[in-house]
Amino acid sequence: MKIWTGYGSEHSMNLVLIGKFRQARDAENVKDLLEKISDQAARDEAYLISHSSPEYHRFSEEMLSLLRSHKIHTLSPVDLEQFASEHHIDYNNDCITVTTDEVDVSAFIKIFVDAGARVEVYSAHHYPEEQAEQN
Repeated sequence: MKIWTGYGSEHSMNLVLIGKFRQARDAENVKDLLEKISDQAARDEAYLISHSSPEYHRFSEEMLSLLRSHKIHTLSPVDLEQFASEHHIDYNNDCITVTTDEVDVSAFIKIFVDAGARVEVYSAHHYPEEQAEQN
């Protein structure tokens, strides 16, 4: 069950983000990192960060340790909300595909680009045949 914490007029974006890496090992490492960040973001209830006062926009000690250990310096605490939002990650050889109904995928893009991926983003509403090819 999804609990809404706010109201907005936006609709489902049905975004597809594809990161193509030079080597399968790079993609696997990023997939593992995304899972760790997503798990920690859920434990930290990161979906609440953007709804709080700016003085509470901080990383938890556990998240800070995780990001430091992987040399991730491009994310902000507010970016973590994206990992706590509903998304799906598919991994295949040297490619990672993230699908989500959220409009903001910049945190995923930052991690992909930092790891040397070529990135493509599109709406599956406008290009349903592309999403079918990915499956």
